[in-house]
Amino acid sequence: MMTPWKVACGVALHAELIGHEWVRMGYKLKVFAPIEKATQPVTGVDEPYVIRCYTMNREPVKGLLAPLYLDPQPLLEAEYNLFIVQNLELMPMGDLLKIWPEIKKRAATVLVIHEGYLPPYPEFYSFDWDAIVCFDERYAAEFAKKFPQSRIHIIPYPCHPWKPGKKERARLKLGLPLNKKIVLSYGISVHQHFVTLPVLEQLSHTHDLIYLVLPAEGKSEIVEKAQARFDFIEVREAVPSIGELYTYLHAADALLLYKQSPNIVVCSTIFLCAGSGCPIVISEGRYTESLGEEVLRYSDFDELGKVLNGVFEGHGVNELALRKFLQRYDASLIARQFLELGHLLGMEESAAIAV
Repeated sequence: MMTPWKVACGVALHAELIGHEWVRMGYKLKVFAPIEKATQPVTGVDEPYVIRCYTMNREPVKGLLAPLYLDPQPLLEAEYNLFIVQNLELMPMGDLLKIWPEIKKRAATVLVIHEGYLPPYPEFYSFDWDAIVCFDERYAAEFAKKFPQSRIHIIPYPCHPWKPGKKERARLKLGLPLNKKIVLSYGISVHQHFVTLPVLEQLSHTHDLIYLVLPAEGKSEIVEKAQARFDFIEVREAVPSIGELYTYLHAADALLLYKQSPNIVVCSTIFLCAGSGCPIVISEGRYTESLGEEVLRYSDFDELGKVLNGVFEGHGVNELALRKFLQRYDASLIARQFLELGHLLGMEESAAIAV
């Protein structure tokens, strides 16, 4: 796979969830990943099958910085017959096109669409893909405007498996109080959720409340100002591994999200965190278009207050809906769908996979 890996983003999460499943199934995996940026939040240590051989950034694609870099040798020397690319828009597309004929000689090629819009770069449409994978019908309809319908396949975004935990044990492990209500927000640009702070302030008058914030980029000026103003905010500078994140989720009463986008989007945070059993409270919008009762939604801040009050009183998500959601998008099932697509494209059963 040519993809982001072990960094805090939804593309890397998708790649890791299905990639680890392939390894467990006995397939040989090779990951061609970007060279880490100093500012990129890293979530773990690379496995031996990971090679970092190019740079990846949005700004150079738009011509704002120096050109991106690609070392072609790892891609030309590795053995594989299925080649999957994720988040092509941000890659050194010009350099990849130069070696594309060699890649096409040895492998079936698959593009996984993460872009929620049609990228404006001509290079994006210059590759001859054997298949284009979209997460749902929304993506498929949009990208059918540019790619042959016959090559578009729908394979959903995968979920982290069900892994509930004990709240008291998690809080003791993290040094958090046992008798308070804890609302959690984490990740890149964590301050986007701060528009909910007036609601949390109101709730803090009736509940002994902690708003636990884990900023992936460290404590920014925005985070510092918010913490100075609201005494119920606790900040821990951390880029937790998935295991560590699950401990925080087990400790929390709710995971709070405020996310808006004008584009088609899948909320990778939900697919990662739902398996913890922690109630996920998220704003209505494009991020919730494909979701059901496995999350708790709010359409305005008055409704958010009511939803969080309900969570504090023990009214969480619909557990049956949650378990069905996790089963439907189970990472092992999604990984097998990619293998089935590979076999359809001519990949041998015992093949190595380049992801």
